[in-house]
Amino acid sequence: LRYTEGSSGPSRPAGNRSRLVEANKAAAAFFAERLASPEAEIGRRFLTERGFDAEAAKHFGVGYAPKGWDVLLGHLRGLKFTDDQLVEVGLVARGGQRGIYDRFRGRLVWPIRDTSGDVVGFGARKLYDDDDGPKYLNTPETPLYKKSQVLYGIDLARKDIAKNKQAVIVEGYTDMMAAHLSGVTTAVATCGTSFGSDHISVLRRLLMDDGVFTGEVVFTFDGNAAEQKTAQRAF
Repeated sequence: LRYTEGSSGPSRPAGNRSRLVEANKAAAAFFAERLASPEAEIGRRFLTERGFDAEAAKHFGVGYAPKGWDVLLGHLRGLKFTDDQLVEVGLVARGGQRGIYDRFRGRLVWPIRDTSGDVVGFGARKLYDDDDGPKYLNTPETPLYKKSQVLYGIDLARKDIAKNKQAVIVEGYTDMMAAHLSGVTTAVATCGTSFGSDHISVLRRLLMDDGVFTGEVVFTFDGNAAEQKTAQRAF
């Protein structure tokens, strides 16, 4: 059992998992700090155009991954994390002639946390036209990050989901941010995958429905026909 709050204090994960959590925490802080750099102006403009100011970015932990191939790698090596740990947690990758390199480069980055607030992975959006990667790039499956179980914003929404017996499911990181800033604090987002049975299990624990569904789950995906079908399938 892991306490998320209470008089007993937080129970920290043991062994190697603890080190992986710390690596993600350090990476999240690094990305958040870099959002203020001159290079990240394109990322700040992206946020501003969608109505998010610096305070909003700070609240949700939004950051920027530099374009260099090993900027994060060098920073985390300096904090005594090993290459194997960084590969295992999905922050860097090995391959080809380049050897080991940062997975996220030249992108806006959102930290993805579990219900207790630990950073388990990241979602990153492409910003540059010469980036030939996918529009959104997520942490791969790791000992911490299981995409079928992850809901972005669950750490911020869990109390209100339990209190209001309601969960609002949106599609993306900015949708979730907009919902919370608009007062819909029960909103969470899927992370590059469809809403599935593992997500249902996470929500049912928070809704405390003891086998008889008593809460409200609202799907607010995009309004086009394809997304309406997605919402209906999830429902």
